Amino acid sequence: MINIGKPLAADSYGVPDRWFVLALVSLNYFTLYLHRNLLSYIQPSLMGELGLSDTQLGLLQQAFLLPYCLAQIGVGYLSDRFRRRSVLLISLTLSVVSLACTGLAQGFVELFFWRVLLALGQAASVPAIAGIMADCFTARSRSRAVSIYLLSSPLSLVVAGWLGGSIADWNPLKVSFEFVGGGVVELAGWRIVQFVFATFGAVVILLLSVLLREPERTERAGDAGLGTSGGSLRQTLLAVLSVRTYLALATVYVLAMIAMNPVLYWAARYFHDAFGMTQGQAGFFATVWTQSGMVIGLLAGGRLADVWARRSMTGRSNVALIGLVLWVPSLFVIGTSDSTLSIATAMLVMGLGSGLYLGNLWTTTFEVVDPAARSTSIGLLNVASGLLASWSAPAVGALHDRNVDFGSMFAVLSLLAAASAGILALSTFFLLPSDYRGPTTASQGREDLGQSN
Repeated sequence: MINIGKPLAADSYGVPDRWFVLALVSLNYFTLYLHRNLLSYIQPSLMGELGLSDTQLGLLQQAFLLPYCLAQIGVGYLSDRFRRRSVLLISLTLSVVSLACTGLAQGFVELFFWRVLLALGQAASVPAIAGIMADCFTARSRSRAVSIYLLSSPLSLVVAGWLGGSIADWNPLKVSFEFVGGGVVELAGWRIVQFVFATFGAVVILLLSVLLREPERTERAGDAGLGTSGGSLRQTLLAVLSVRTYLALATVYVLAMIAMNPVLYWAARYFHDAFGMTQGQAGFFATVWTQSGMVIGLLAGGRLADVWARRSMTGRSNVALIGLVLWVPSLFVIGTSDSTLSIATAMLVMGLGSGLYLGNLWTTTFEVVDPAARSTSIGLLNVASGLLASWSAPAVGALHDRNVDFGSMFAVLSLLAAASAGILALSTFFLLPSDYRGPTTASQGREDLGQSN
């Protein structure tokens, strides 16, 4: 089942091959993120061929988010008790199969079905990755590691938006596929997109099966909490949900995702309709500025958080708070400005804030929960997001069907970003000090500042 290793030395940055393991799990996440976000950048083609409404397009987003998040109640716990390597390989295989089948869908019902299966297939991946990274890196470099890992997200969105949208725009690219029992499907651009990225996923499966090892569990204590072997599902859930700071972090994450999900899902469509861009242009514009900012935020935020955390227990949470504050004016400008230059600048700042916040979400969580419940804690964050935040993208689509402007809705969402920042501030200063489980020695922190990895 699980393999318990010796605790890492206090002055260690992690296991010797931690960066190689990080590269492999980042490649895995890059592929999964490509698969789940392709539909955001081929919406006009879907509407043109299959006659989908904005409400249906929004429901396709929820068809992924809701089952993806709900499934993590169980799959997060599995990653705390069983081999994470096996979980990742099975998850990616199911993602590849579901994406390829999406390319053969003939209507909304079939698309919805395959999106649900895609979600269920991917659900186990993020909790497993979180557990692997927590065991491979110590608190001295954990924010940097998570930030570098999360770079796979903006890179995948740029590839999905630019390459996926461009292939969908390439109307002459058509291939006929004849079923054995009769019937022909014409694989126009948007369908071929699914097969291109499914094939890429199959190659990644082969690489991971050969190169990825199962890391040992390095920080479990045998005489406290859930112990070295972990507890039952009930004990693990209670260990997480009894931490007040964790509940506050989950609330902040839900509000942040309610604000962010519609922007990520509908931005390319908004630019296509409002500014007359092609699908390829809109996909590129909707991703390159935001994701460039996110890259900067992840790299800077990871380093800043690791240094700040050595001086103060609130260091990582402070960096995340700065990120959320940056979202507020950015969302308002994106929704109200008529200038593409102003919007691009706001998207760059929003991406910067996203990197600062998301790069420290896991690490702030790791500092307040039992090490034997880390995968479960990350899974529960996604459960909360799925139950309470997955409806925001389809809600925006339904409102747009009733002639409510995308831009106006984006501006209103800035209020939710402000609320999430306020709750995180209260949690940082009033709850975190009593729940903190990380390093507390100031002198050790000052010594660390003069060392490099």
